[in-house]
Amino acid sequence: MTSQRKPVKTLAQQVRAQLLWVGVGLFFACLVLMLIFAIHATSITVGSLMQLEANSLLRQLKEDPESPLPQGQSLSAYRQWQDIPQTIRDYFGEQPASGEVRELTVEDGEQGMIYLYLLRHADEDLAEIFLLSHHDQAEMAVFAEAFFKSALQQAFWLTVIIFVGLFFLVHWLIRRTAEPMAWLSTWAAALGENPARATAPDSPIEEVNQLAEQLREGIDRIHAYNLREREFLSYASHELRTPLAIIQASLDTLELQQAPPHHAAVQRAQRASATMRRLSSALLWLARESTRPIPKEPVNVGALCDQIIHDHRYLLQGRNITLSTDIASETLAIERELLAIVVANMVRNAFQHSAEGEINLKATAERLSLSNPVAPQDKASTTNHRTNNGLGLQLVQRICDKLGWQLHIEQSPAHICVTVHWCKPLS
Repeated sequence: MTSQRKPVKTLAQQVRAQLLWVGVGLFFACLVLMLIFAIHATSITVGSLMQLEANSLLRQLKEDPESPLPQGQSLSAYRQWQDIPQTIRDYFGEQPASGEVRELTVEDGEQGMIYLYLLRHADEDLAEIFLLSHHDQAEMAVFAEAFFKSALQQAFWLTVIIFVGLFFLVHWLIRRTAEPMAWLSTWAAALGENPARATAPDSPIEEVNQLAEQLREGIDRIHAYNLREREFLSYASHELRTPLAIIQASLDTLELQQAPPHHAAVQRAQRASATMRRLSSALLWLARESTRPIPKEPVNVGALCDQIIHDHRYLLQGRNITLSTDIASETLAIERELLAIVVANMVRNAFQHSAEGEINLKATAERLSLSNPVAPQDKASTTNHRTNNGLGLQLVQRICDKLGWQLHIEQSPAHICVTVHWCKPLS
């Protein structure tokens, strides 16, 4: 069972997706922190308000020491610890330190929960003063609702503003980060099209320049290797032309000198020499990698296939193999030499590697199809058989790729079928 490949994304898409998840997590984390801060700020706010009340009361007492202390429903002031009602003192236990605000929650049967806040404020001129703030549950509920609503709104909008700023910052950083990779991709594409004219890497990022240099060195090595291979193939094809020409001339002379019974053998040798000459020309053409089209000539598919089958029938002698043909007599405007190489190679492979049985050959104006039986073999033999067929059809594949033809190979345990599609018939 093969594992499913994950969808491929660009660097910017991957970074954007990761930052999105991080941003969502940070957003909720900021909201939680803001709420915790709001809860903590509640007690700080109460203490600050009581400090402000104490400072205001002290200024009033300094102006008029005999002025009465406030004794309201929610705020009361006392000059001494003993002046505080006994029940309140019992709740707090002991008096707080100077400047300390103590918070206490007391359960009252009638009013429910009562929240008490006690502040002790010492002054050099007026000794000390105690401020007592008490609120019932309803008052604290209204205060807490308003406070938390305001705190939540402020926390939300502050978080949104921060993350909008971070979004634009991250977007700018991603674009700046992706620019070197986009430049490297464009530079590599130009390098692949024409390594000789590619400019030197001039990215402002040193690591990108180093990567580009390594890529260029690799492309240069591959280009040099391919150049050596093409030159070797070109030289080999050129060198083959001279002995082939000599062989052909000798066979022509021999044909004139031999008696009629020997003409068949000489003609087979001449056809083999012509096949080698066409093969040499095809290899030279493939080695050049030229885009110039090869001139097309009128070719009769039926006559060409019949001639090639006749030339290769010796491969079937002494074997229990029958040949079934369905060849249309159509004339095509096509590359004659290359078509002959393709058809001959397919026929030779089918005749040479076929098992006992029936070979089916069908040729139309658009395609050639060859099907032959395959003998059951062990693993090692099967690998060797596929290698032989593959080597025989490599040239066919190269020619088809160069001319825009289509090569299809279908193999089953009992048969192998090779089909080449080329063009429409000549009108």
